[in-house]
Amino acid sequence: MKKILLSLSLAVSLFAGEHILNQKEALNVIKNTPTYNQIKQLIANGATLKGDEKKDFYIITLNSSKGELNFFVTKDKKYTILGNVIDNQTSRPIVPNYPAKPFKGNKQVVKDGVLFSFGKGTKDVYVVTDPECPFCKEFEKKAKNSDFAKKYRIHVIFLPLPFHKHSMAMIEYILSAPTKAEEVKRFHETLQGSDAWKNFKPTQAQKEKVKQELAKAAKAVQELGARGTPSFYDQNMKEIKNRDSLLK
Repeated sequence: MKKILLSLSLAVSLFAGEHILNQKEALNVIKNTPTYNQIKQLIANGATLKGDEKKDFYIITLNSSKGELNFFVTKDKKYTILGNVIDNQTSRPIVPNYPAKPFKGNKQVVKDGVLFSFGKGTKDVYVVTDPECPFCKEFEKKAKNSDFAKKYRIHVIFLPLPFHKHSMAMIEYILSAPTKAEEVKRFHETLQGSDAWKNFKPTQAQKEKVKQELAKAAKAVQELGARGTPSFYDQNMKEIKNRDSLLK
């Protein structure tokens, strides 16, 4: 159990749940699974459980002091899946679509973690992103052909994911631009496939500057509770579950 107490996905599902399960209902779903006794013990020690009922399976979410675990139980309750379930149409992991919680953190910490902004809209959107993230690149492609930057003022916060080996080099290239306008330009170009970052060699001073900026960004990410990229938040810093709604 300890080996799998990690978040199983870094993408936001586009599929709404048919029914959100409370703890009692979720426990009933896993009653005959091998995880039941362990989870009951964790709940006795303060963990919580909830579920998202889909058409073909349940997604059960355990929150404990060790982190968050999502696992799947088939609708006939014969099988438990500890791992990712991929939607073949979108090639994305399926994750629960629980209602977004109101933001209760420190808004100033989030604002301080914004690295640069772009867009001419009147509504604010905060995006936690990684320039090497394939889902971020996919969204960039869609946004380029939409009114996204006309409708919103987009505030960018970087979360370099540890399994993206080029992410830091990309970020150093972007954030070492001489102006904010050039940072925005490099950001878009990198997401769109430019490899100009490969030829960039930051100075020690530039590396230190980026390190300080990312430290503030990390605090913003923590305050928002972002667990993956891209993650979007509205002007009230409440998570926007359906990212494609921003493109309409």
